[in-house]
Amino acid sequence: MKFDTSMKAGTFVTFPGGALTGQGRIEFAAPCADGWLVVADRTPVHPVSFRWPDQPADLGQITFADGVVVEIADAWTGLVDAGAGVLVIGEEAKAVRKGEGEWQGVVIHIVQSDRDLGAYIGEEARFTVEPRRRKALSVPHTAAHLAALALNAASVPFWTKDFADRDALGRPNLDKAAIEKSLIEPGVSTDVFRLGKSLKKKGFDRDAFLSKLDIVGAEISGTTDRWLETNALVSLTPSEGSLDEIRQWRCNLDGTEVIIPCGGTHVERLSDIGDVKITLAPSEDGFVMTTHAREA
Repeated sequence: MKFDTSMKAGTFVTFPGGALTGQGRIEFAAPCADGWLVVADRTPVHPVSFRWPDQPADLGQITFADGVVVEIADAWTGLVDAGAGVLVIGEEAKAVRKGEGEWQGVVIHIVQSDRDLGAYIGEEARFTVEPRRRKALSVPHTAAHLAALALNAASVPFWTKDFADRDALGRPNLDKAAIEKSLIEPGVSTDVFRLGKSLKKKGFDRDAFLSKLDIVGAEISGTTDRWLETNALVSLTPSEGSLDEIRQWRCNLDGTEVIIPCGGTHVERLSDIGDVKITLAPSEDGFVMTTHAREA
């Protein structure tokens, strides 16, 4: 989808710091098949990314100054080019190449309403995120980062050559090298890994690894459980700012500050996570790691 717009900047977001409410000025509103597309200059709502759509969007409500309340049924990432006066969403946004034009990221709230929401352009509104869904997605997302780091540690014996790309704890970064896609749902994260020929050339013993998935899975679970007992703080920095900013997940593990690029939402400390169950299963060209994590 493509729209003409007078918006001059991207969206300022506060979800990285854990915000669940916030004020914003309505900058754009247009009808669509699902209801209305609404953009504000600020929002606490986390949208699904079209570049790496692993975490679904927040749900919630928008309360306008006249008391009208509408439901946020979804939230997408769009791009606006202020110089060209264009807003693109969906496939048109995916087609934009980085470095082309003056594109800035915006949060597109998908709103269910029979009202003409265009009447609210220029007005302030209050945005509220549904807290239970936010927590149900944040818990497995944080647990998935721990599981990925534990996977790297457990896979060390299967490298036959020195692999230069290391994670923050000094282990060969199998997670980064092999991840093909991931999906975070309430209470569970599913990560799909591809162990192709390029990894074999780099010295990873695919066959030996796959033959010991049960042992590797048990080691990953043990390491993750140990980290959870530390009750370390978790943060996403910067805690607020432009949607386009590169954000970093931070947590102190084994005396080292681990930093991982991430644009999702997370718990405030590891004690917010209860039981975690991690399983590994072979796939056609690699394996799938499933991380079930419940709230404490």
